[in-house]
Amino acid sequence: MMFPLHPHMKHSFVFSVTLIAGLAGGNLCAQRLQGHIAEAAGGLQVVLSVARGNDFRPVDSVRTDDAGDFSFPEDFKAAGFYRLALNDTDRMDLILDGREPVVDLSFDGIPLVDHVQVRTSDENKRLWEFKYISKETKAVRTAVAQQRLTLLPTDTAQLDLLNAVEQRAMHMEEQYVHQLVHNGNGGYFAKVLTVDDAIRGVRGNGPMAVAATCDFSDPELMRSSVYDKAVMVFLQNLNVVIEDQFIVGADTLMHLAERNPECRSYMLDHLIDLFSTYGPETALQHLVDRYVVPDGDSGSVAPELRAKVKALMQVSVGSTAPDVDLNDRGVITPLSKLVKANTYTALFFYSSTCEHCHAQMPMLKKDRARFLAKGFRVIGIALDVDSVDFLKSIEENAIPWKCYSEFNGWGSKAAQAFMIKATPSFFLLDDKMRIVAKPVDAEELSRVLQNRY
Repeated sequence: MMFPLHPHMKHSFVFSVTLIAGLAGGNLCAQRLQGHIAEAAGGLQVVLSVARGNDFRPVDSVRTDDAGDFSFPEDFKAAGFYRLALNDTDRMDLILDGREPVVDLSFDGIPLVDHVQVRTSDENKRLWEFKYISKETKAVRTAVAQQRLTLLPTDTAQLDLLNAVEQRAMHMEEQYVHQLVHNGNGGYFAKVLTVDDAIRGVRGNGPMAVAATCDFSDPELMRSSVYDKAVMVFLQNLNVVIEDQFIVGADTLMHLAERNPECRSYMLDHLIDLFSTYGPETALQHLVDRYVVPDGDSGSVAPELRAKVKALMQVSVGSTAPDVDLNDRGVITPLSKLVKANTYTALFFYSSTCEHCHAQMPMLKKDRARFLAKGFRVIGIALDVDSVDFLKSIEENAIPWKCYSEFNGWGSKAAQAFMIKATPSFFLLDDKMRIVAKPVDAEELSRVLQNRY
């Protein structure tokens, strides 16, 4: 819900936040969050969310009073990355850490992220200095990349100069971040960046090298994106040859997180998301069978996760696919009507502006032509927001199969019914609407079709 600001407030908008933490006997104490929005009318919504890996979950929400003041009724004890938002859309990251007595932020305009001033809080000063240097380095690298496009391979002197500029920017960023970490020794910001740097250093060194650098049972690390990064590198370091290695890896990660109930709960949720999105299906089923089903109603598995798993199982291999309505610019056709006429039907969930989706199309075209006479068909389901990109993609890619779209982006009912979390995504159905495979890409789909025809 957006709250309209009066035009005259655009430049006089001032938003200040004070986080007050007490230190008693060296123990981490709670923080209180309160603030003031100068000249703001009453009823402006202020939302605080806490990080869980890369995602944020709301902690509390309050509204400003007539004077523009607000105060959250609860104190916050959990150190980690948080996000402050106005009206659910204008968002700004911050760190809450009881080891720091006061955090005082002000905003002299909106959006918040472009107008933040850290009055008191070394942790948040370091955070925003880090964001600034990262932004500057990215700008230099983007400019270098654009310049490279204008040069020929024979322009070696200019290319060498651009490489030197890029390397210098990256080196300066590395040195600056190193100094920030050094200055913040013992703080939350330094802790997270130290772990992040260590994870980069153990890529390819085996999964337990990751476990040695990241404590998966540390809830403070779980409240940052470095946690998800560590999980991904752990799985990549498995160097998988057979799918069962993912099962062993998932069990190991669950074991590493089990010392903290919050970390264990999040690890299970995150692994289920990963394997439901990228596969393999066997690892997802193992997590459900071992950690969700035996839980019963004991409460160690959150109701939200249990509901998610139930929905995922309805679109797992062997299940009957949901009979969604497909929209062809106003003409509605049930999926089952299209599927029953074919021996096998591939559902290709994509976005017309997704280059990786476009890269799947040559193989799809090849297999469609190869198995067309045997009853194989492809149905494209585009998660687009309008017909312009939709029709343009069909023409430019010479797509030979029928494509459908509700023009509702990720709000697509078909995408929601099939629990689509990323594009491209594939499902292979038989003529009875049974899901016989969920290939990760067109190449895997091709191998499945070769085995079935």
